[in-house]
Amino acid sequence: NLVWKIDIGRYLCYGDLLGTMSEDSLAILPSSMGTERPGSKKKKPDPKSFIPTQKGGLLTSNPNEEECPYTFSDSPAYLRNKQAEEQAKRAAELEGKEETRGFLQSVEELAKKHKWEEAFQVLEKRTAVPSGLFLVTRAVLRWKFGRYADAVRDAEDALANYSSSAKAGPLAAAFSCFLRICLGSEARDMGSCSKDMRGLVEAWEQAERKALGGHALGQGLFHPRKEERLSEPVAVIDGMEATDGSYVAASGLRIGYVFLKNCKDLNAPLMVHFHGNKETAADYRKAALAQKYQDLNVHLLVIDYRGYGWSAGEPSLATFLRDAEPLAEHLPELMVQRGLSWPYSGGLILSGRSLGAQVAVHVVTMYPKLFRALILDSAVAASATGDRLGRAPERAAALALWRKELEKANLDILHPLDAELWRLSALEKIRAFKGQLLVLHGLADEIVPYEGSESLHTAAGTKDKELVLVEEAGHNDIGRFDVYWSAQRRLALKVQLEDSLPAVGATVEHLCAVCAEKAASKCGRCQRVWYCGRAHQAEHWKTHKKTCAGGPPEPKEKVIPEGDACLVAFLTVEINSEEDIAALSMSLTSFVAQEEPLEALCISWHASKQELADKARNMLNDLKSQNSSPKVVLVEATEALKRFQHIKALLSALPQDVPLHAWVKLPEVGCLWSMKHTASLIPALRRAAPDQRVVALTCQAYSTLERAGSKLPGSAEDVGSLIQTGDAKLRQDALEMRLDNLAVRLKTLRAFVESTPAPVLGHQLCAHRFQCKLVSSFGKKVQAFTPPEGEWMRWLPSSKLAPVSQTCNGLDLDLSPSDADVEGGRFLHEGFQTFQQQKLGSSPPPQESASTSSETQDQGDDSTKVDQSGSDLSLRTIEEATRAMTTLRLRLEQAVILAAGETMPARELKAMAMEQIRTFLDEVGLGEVIGLERWARETAAEISRTAAGEFQVLITERQK
Repeated sequence: NLVWKIDIGRYLCYGDLLGTMSEDSLAILPSSMGTERPGSKKKKPDPKSFIPTQKGGLLTSNPNEEECPYTFSDSPAYLRNKQAEEQAKRAAELEGKEETRGFLQSVEELAKKHKWEEAFQVLEKRTAVPSGLFLVTRAVLRWKFGRYADAVRDAEDALANYSSSAKAGPLAAAFSCFLRICLGSEARDMGSCSKDMRGLVEAWEQAERKALGGHALGQGLFHPRKEERLSEPVAVIDGMEATDGSYVAASGLRIGYVFLKNCKDLNAPLMVHFHGNKETAADYRKAALAQKYQDLNVHLLVIDYRGYGWSAGEPSLATFLRDAEPLAEHLPELMVQRGLSWPYSGGLILSGRSLGAQVAVHVVTMYPKLFRALILDSAVAASATGDRLGRAPERAAALALWRKELEKANLDILHPLDAELWRLSALEKIRAFKGQLLVLHGLADEIVPYEGSESLHTAAGTKDKELVLVEEAGHNDIGRFDVYWSAQRRLALKVQLEDSLPAVGATVEHLCAVCAEKAASKCGRCQRVWYCGRAHQAEHWKTHKKTCAGGPPEPKEKVIPEGDACLVAFLTVEINSEEDIAALSMSLTSFVAQEEPLEALCISWHASKQELADKARNMLNDLKSQNSSPKVVLVEATEALKRFQHIKALLSALPQDVPLHAWVKLPEVGCLWSMKHTASLIPALRRAAPDQRVVALTCQAYSTLERAGSKLPGSAEDVGSLIQTGDAKLRQDALEMRLDNLAVRLKTLRAFVESTPAPVLGHQLCAHRFQCKLVSSFGKKVQAFTPPEGEWMRWLPSSKLAPVSQTCNGLDLDLSPSDADVEGGRFLHEGFQTFQQQKLGSSPPPQESASTSSETQDQGDDSTKVDQSGSDLSLRTIEEATRAMTTLRLRLEQAVILAAGETMPARELKAMAMEQIRTFLDEVGLGEVIGLERWARETAAEISRTAAGEFQVLITERQK
């Protein structure tokens, strides 16, 4: 072989190995070496351009002109081999030392007397040199006394540092595998076991997996559901940003997660949550749930299982525990990627709900220094299967061989501790936890008994623990109770006040906020964010200065938050005929057939005849007995009532379990709802729920007959058929704001009824008062809702669409005149005739009947008509004049009823009355008539004061 001697140092390079040198070699020789011509003059290069800055660095150019201070013995590969040889020699020396043997012998003497606790305390004091046998012995005793993570670390440290030891190496490898199998983790380092032990450990682990994978409980335990992954971060509510991601589990499959970052407090605690078996991580992106966790003042990291959300694979009892371990190991990198520092000073909370509590207990057992607190919500206390495989032949064979290896190492005194090696349940693992513990459970839980949570609370090794049993809470509705959230809020505050730093391993390691590598320095201003060097600190400053220097956060796209919402229908009925009963039955059928059911269907009714009452009562009772969803509430009135009197009766009879966030629909008898009516409306209600200014939603979409003579529909399916054939048409007309268009907040409707005097509730103008209160209250608004394209929402009969007189402001009112209306109408008619005679300069026409007068007016000359354009009011006949006077009275009552139950200055009442009557006189063509001022003033005052008395308006006179 050719040997080159280089004058810059002593590099021995063998020709056969030049092309195969690894990156661990000291230097890579430049390709120009040996090509220079002898005697040629060379320019001396800058030494800094090629001499390595540290041992093991690469030469970057021809080094012939400068000497390199490093030799081949400085290469990383050489140093690693040398270190391994020294460790093996050291292990052999330690195990042979009298000091070590004497120490282990003292432990052995205590063990012979079964004083295991004293022996454990001796080992914990670390008075002996930490040899491989010492670490194995301490690992066995730590396992016995519930220090499971420390036992695994001791066994793996012994294997890492003393694997070359003939005694300690195989013992440490075997015991490490045993511990991980018993914890439900995956056995590692089987290759370091003895040849015979390797096969037995593999057989034991395979038997464990087979038992778990084929267990009957696992077949119905998981309910995976696929969800769409977000491609980029989204603000689910103001100050809460959701990011979807995934991490690689031990098997290579990717497991999904959702990270909800609390942008309002970047130093808030991070809650790592494992959800229940019927949930997914994407469920926690919903605005209502995200708001709850923002109120807790935490960041939230929700983890899926295999097959859930966008995670790969199929869920199994054999894998759902071990899949969570890589998350804990990569949690520092994940937090750095999401803009949080590591180690995180805000504190980490581990949470598990239902089946997820099993995973939470497992993770906190494997990584006890990572989390400050543990929350167990409706936890399953026993192990996932209850199987320990304590009598399995694979386990027995592996332990028998391990006993022989203990005897070879003179540690046969540890034989009795074999009985501690079985698959641990959550009740046994929880003994190792020493942090803050919060256990939550509902006393009415119908799926998981609350006694299991009591057992977990009792078995926990920590003294800082709390058990909260929520009365009347079930398994799936415990989140509806305030005590459930207040307990977590208290725990989050306690965690944030602590100052301990989390650690995945035995020591705390700081990571760079840019590359997640080991950090060397931190930000000098905030003292929280760490970096590997100045280059990454300068790169990250553009982002970090906004929080470090207190600058404003970057503007983000605002999304509409959502809240809780459900729908209740209030149907009021006055039954006067068989047709009314048929229309009621048709409407009720469409209400109970909704794809998304109503929260409650409330019906207040009255029948004018006994036989009608009997038929209606039987029909409604059958409806209530046949339908459990929605809840049917029936109220039978003893006398005929107005609509809002019925509504007051329904509010009194409303079940207590109807939530306060409910919205109320006020449909009319004879209308039909689309089967998707509530399914289309409720999402809009959820979006409107957080905005307290929105008191109602109005929907103008409806369907009605397009062709005269078409058959009327009898069900929602008939409406769909009519639309397809063209006999019915979808409309989006801007109808008046009718009550059946509205969906009103329950608390708004209740407040209106409670603030309205009883006589007003029985007046036909109460609906006018209600509509005005909705749209004219300061800071309140009615929001328009547009349904999905092609959705007809509701069917309205043509009778419901008859044009309503504008004199009544869009209300379908009873225009029956009073005696005062008749007298006033006669006076107006006479005055109109006089004014017409004076204007035309002719004698008054003879008195005639209304029909004859109408015909005469239709045939007469246009020049004889008074200008009444733009108005439906007329004074040409006594009947028309009486109707006009009735309209004037209703207009004044409409204005006065808005102040029902309140006080109004007399001057304001007078001004309002005069404004109404002047408008009225202009419409009927008498606005320019001289001599009507006194009559108008007295008439307006009389009507308005009568209305004020009827509506309980207190008129206050001006004090002199």
